[in-house]
Amino acid sequence: MRTALIRTVSRITTTALLGGAAITGVAVLPAHAATGTVVTDSGSGVTIRSGNATSFGSVGTQPNGAVEIDCQIYGEPVTGKFGRSLVWDHIPGKGFISDSYVNTGSTGLVAPLCTSNPRADKAIAWYAARNGSTDFQGYCEMAAENSYGKTGIWASAKADWNDAVARGVAHRGDLNPPKGALIFWDLAAPYGHVGVARGDGYFWATSVNGKIGLAKLPYFNSYLGWAWPNF
Repeated sequence: MRTALIRTVSRITTTALLGGAAITGVAVLPAHAATGTVVTDSGSGVTIRSGNATSFGSVGTQPNGAVEIDCQIYGEPVTGKFGRSLVWDHIPGKGFISDSYVNTGSTGLVAPLCTSNPRADKAIAWYAARNGSTDFQGYCEMAAENSYGKTGIWASAKADWNDAVARGVAHRGDLNPPKGALIFWDLAAPYGHVGVARGDGYFWATSVNGKIGLAKLPYFNSYLGWAWPNF
């Protein structure tokens, strides 16, 4: 006689408005997973990547239609069928797709936060490779953007922080930023200061003892909080 394996499942109903019509889908998934519907104008599906940014290589294509999502993570913003989104969906056993092409019924997270963040790992590695460098003194925002493969997005760290505040996504005063989050201080008025969180209470930034270095939060005075990079 065999012992039955009982798996916990959750029944998820996703409802969203698309073209003025209500679309409802019902699926049975493992607990905490979610479903969505991939929609592209071309009908050819969306590129699956090895990480949560367009700079990561393609590992396949997710066709239009229903898709299972086991976790989500913030990454490079992408503008797609459902607008601009920083969210990336992880497809079990495959990789990441931009949530801007997936109808989940929400613009936020509908699945657990992924434990891995490939894009953040690259940003942290960028700083670690420049540990002790003085090349970016006075250019903390440029360093943060360069660590993510970007440049010339914001005029200053304070402008970057003000953008997060305006979008309602700034985590004011929170000293537990997740790995890859940008962390901000109200220093060097009116420019501010920014670094990248390592996810364990430490961060990388310029001006740590006058150079790029690793330090424990809050380190500098006038800590503002953290936000996911909007670039």
